[in-house]
Amino acid sequence: MADDAKREEKREDRQAGEPADGDGHSERADRGLSDRVRRAMAAGLGVASRSKDDLVRAATSEIGSWLDRLDVQGELAKVLSKMVVEVKAEIRFRPKEDGTLAPEITSDVSVKPPAQKP
Repeated sequence: MADDAKREEKREDRQAGEPADGDGHSERADRGLSDRVRRAMAAGLGVASRSKDDLVRAATSEIGSWLDRLDVQGELAKVLSKMVVEVKAEIRFRPKEDGTLAPEITSDVSVKPPAQKP
């Protein structure tokens, strides 16, 4: 009679979709574990992606507000007022064989530091 009850349980398990060897519980547990791991990884990747997006948005916002406050004209004027730019140019006109004049140009540009005050 006990054997008949065991056979009936196995038949019901097979009808429920479990394998006949009685190892269905561990396979279901393994499948459940892998599903949990997959869902945990997906959630972790989602959080990391949102964090990266938030960080980029914050950095872009900060840089934008800094650029809005920056006085480029004033800063450029400060830099140029402390520099000495010396330009030397020579332009000579030489006659060509056909009688026209051709310019011959030489130039020298240098940037010097401001004169030191004693």
